[in-house]
Amino acid sequence: MEAPAPDWSGLPADILISIFQLLQCPDLLRSAAVCTFWQKVYSTLRRSGVCPSRQTPCLLYCTEAAGAKALGMYSLSERKAYSLPLPEPPISSWIGSSHGWLVTMDEKSDLMLLNPNTGDKIALPHVTAMEHVKPIVNEDGILEKYKLSFYDGELPRVEDTPYACHLDRYGDLVYLKAILSSDPSAGECTVMLIHQPYAQLSFAKVGDAHWNWLQMHSFYADCKHHDGCFYAFTAAGAIDVFDLNGPSVIHRRILPNLVQMVQKCYIVQAPWGDVLQIIKEESLDPEQPDGETYITAYEVYKVDFVELKRAKMRGLGEYALFTGKSTTSCFSAKDHPGLMANHLYFTHDDHDELLSGKDDPRDIGVYDLENDTRTNLVDPEPWMTWFPPIWFTPNLAKADAMCACTQGVLTSASTSVVTASS
Repeated sequence: MEAPAPDWSGLPADILISIFQLLQCPDLLRSAAVCTFWQKVYSTLRRSGVCPSRQTPCLLYCTEAAGAKALGMYSLSERKAYSLPLPEPPISSWIGSSHGWLVTMDEKSDLMLLNPNTGDKIALPHVTAMEHVKPIVNEDGILEKYKLSFYDGELPRVEDTPYACHLDRYGDLVYLKAILSSDPSAGECTVMLIHQPYAQLSFAKVGDAHWNWLQMHSFYADCKHHDGCFYAFTAAGAIDVFDLNGPSVIHRRILPNLVQMVQKCYIVQAPWGDVLQIIKEESLDPEQPDGETYITAYEVYKVDFVELKRAKMRGLGEYALFTGKSTTSCFSAKDHPGLMANHLYFTHDDHDELLSGKDDPRDIGVYDLENDTRTNLVDPEPWMTWFPPIWFTPNLAKADAMCACTQGVLTSASTSVVTASS
């Protein structure tokens, strides 16, 4: 006679919590549906803010079938697609992803923080609370357009002719990327925004009424929060540090320009402590006679702040990089199931290309840093071209009462996704 199957529903709460903290997001949500007791333990874990921290990044994207009501979420750990319902109101695009939150915009280009796993939302200051923007209203006092002024921090100020922009078009033209200092559900959070004109910086703390313009420099390519400060990379490789913690902003340039203007570069603090610069280069494919086909290559450099130089790296060992509109990140393939070591996961984030061709195919895939080859992430690719897919690391911690909360539900996608071989 066979022994009866063990009753896992009777596990003590402390043991369950220890197990839950080891699970990836899809498995954790499925575990919460096992029984009432497991659901209570899961809810307690979320409210405590001690949710699993080693989540493997996923790819978020729009699907034609779901429209504006849901997102597709491709799990790298499971190599499987899910559907993620979105709370109201609909979002019109996104410009950032950090700590499990998206920086999204609505039909008037106002920005909002959204955790798609929990439905938590946090409003950010309005468009007209930015330095370079003024409202244009009609005779009835209704907002019709935004007027964008063109100038930077140089004196004497030289201003080009202002540009009047439709409300729903403004965000696509002006917002380049947004980076969060920390998890908004855990406390104070600052949003750093890279924006036009001239790829400048403005920031706002959650709860602020205005965006604060950093008028020191312009043409920033990427930004990273580390040790209480924001580190911003210019398109020529210089690094500026901004300390926003005191009564006034403290700015230091810790690395001068290293190169001429590059096509695209990123900054990341590696888990072992080094600051890395990633350069993306595009060149015409010599094997294609059309003269319009480009090939993309990536190079990774370690930044030396003492010698004021950078050294090209031969590889990343067990680590993997993620680039795109999301915060540039580096993860251990040993600690995050499904990731390939010494590979770079990329999404399409060229601002001009995205604007000029919303229906064009997106360049999304995995780049082998050892062999300089690339593969598709999935085949066939399930995403729509707009808005561009973005990397997202799930965060199931609930925000506090300051957020308007609507809990999301993760469901298996109806269309299967086949993973491209590595």
